[in-house]
Amino acid sequence: MDDLTLKKIVLEVINQLNKTCIDSIFVLSDSFCFKNELENIGYNLNIASSANDINIDSYSAVIIDDLSAEILSCISNILYKNENVSFIINALLSGKKVIALKNNEKFDNYKNTASSQLFSKLLELENTAKSYGLIILDKSNFLSYFRKYKKINDDKNIISSGNCFNFQDKKVITKSDIVDIINDYSSIKISSNAIITPLVMDYIKENKINILYE
Repeated sequence: MDDLTLKKIVLEVINQLNKTCIDSIFVLSDSFCFKNELENIGYNLNIASSANDINIDSYSAVIIDDLSAEILSCISNILYKNENVSFIINALLSGKKVIALKNNEKFDNYKNTASSQLFSKLLELENTAKSYGLIILDKSNFLSYFRKYKKINDDKNIISSGNCFNFQDKKVITKSDIVDIINDYSSIKISSNAIITPLVMDYIKENKINILYE
């Protein structure tokens, strides 16, 4: 086995290990409605109602299903009330992405049922939690966020591997261009305006080459 082949194998192993963590998400939920959709995008989900014995370092992100006023209060006041809230706060302190799925109808209803002072306090708690790094989404923008997040991480993973050839200066990508680099690179970076003919695109797909558009 030559040094180049060994290097490619080592890089691929490292990429797969990094990808496992990047694509793994812990979901704090009794029943998560977006399970199938996120798995189809390419995420590995661990769904549980308790964060007990969960190693945060094994995941790139945490999802809080059905954000409650209680959780908002605990996060904004850094209150370690129970193991689930403690896990969430520690995830934020560790720099992990923590995404909360908010039921807008429920929170809008609070505006009609609670006093204006109490509702204003709830909004204040929400803004404080956001300032601590909590990402709050609703059903209308939840999946689009994770599609974008997946693409960004995939692109970073490819670039960090050092196994990407830069074709950004070329206006037309030919088959000979791909043939020249196919043995040494598994990804190419091209301009968003670059032209790739259907035949060349088929060749790229057949050889499982990733394309990054810049």
